[in-house]
Amino acid sequence: MYKIKRLAPNDRLKYKPLMFQWLYLQLEQSERSGQGQSRFMLIGAEMGDEPAGLAVLELREGAGAQHAILQCLFVAKPWRRKGIASSIMREVRSLCLENQMASLEVYYYSGKSSTETIETWLQKEGWTQPLCDAVVFHINSDIARASWLRERALPSGLELFLWADKKEQELKQSIEAAAAVFPDFLSPFKTFAPLEPSNSLGLMSEQGIKGWSMTYRLTEDTILYDAVYIAPEYQQVGLAFHMLARSIRLQLEAGIPYGIFTVNRGTPVMMKLAQQWLAPYSWKTSEKRISYLPLK
Repeated sequence: MYKIKRLAPNDRLKYKPLMFQWLYLQLEQSERSGQGQSRFMLIGAEMGDEPAGLAVLELREGAGAQHAILQCLFVAKPWRRKGIASSIMREVRSLCLENQMASLEVYYYSGKSSTETIETWLQKEGWTQPLCDAVVFHINSDIARASWLRERALPSGLELFLWADKKEQELKQSIEAAAAVFPDFLSPFKTFAPLEPSNSLGLMSEQGIKGWSMTYRLTEDTILYDAVYIAPEYQQVGLAFHMLARSIRLQLEAGIPYGIFTVNRGTPVMMKLAQQWLAPYSWKTSEKRISYLPLK
């Protein structure tokens, strides 16, 4: 018989095989920074002393209420179809209510072998109808045919630089000097995967950093283009795709065959540009979907 338990931060190594590598790295970083359980909560299932299942919750503030993101819900293959996931979720609900969470949310992707199973489970457990949070454009070497990849001159006073060539503190000070305001999903300081040093770019003026195009290495042959930001005074002159073009050229020169662009629904200008310039050269598109579980 399995048992469900609330885990301490130092339990993460024991449960490492049940979670994504990027999530384990975030747990480690959170512990080093002193955030610990103020950011993540873990619930495990064990058969004897062996980890059989895991849920990882990330706590977030938003719209005046605290909520949690279900970053991981996984049951090891030998222990599936034994009610472990449902038992873990009952404990997740209890923990969230104790901490006065307004809701749970989960993200997943369309077009995967697990998509239908996930959506069936969400419906059964009383989650909301899934919504499209972002469109994902998948590219390969065919993108080299795009005419907009050609080199073009930057507006006077601006220059591109490799993000990895500067220290993080220097970058943060420069962003503060430029008074940049941007949503969390466009942050250039995410830690969910290793930053790709070969083609993550920044845009600089004398006043400070005016933009960036951040990429992350998901696998040996795939780069994620995650966050593109341009300061408001430069948003109407095509600099987003100027940076992306340079970044893609660097990817192709490095022989990395695949790229993924995630374009958030909350950035309608970027979505319009992506549909116009990326979609014709994408070998497929998919969706990043979100579903909610109200708790109050």
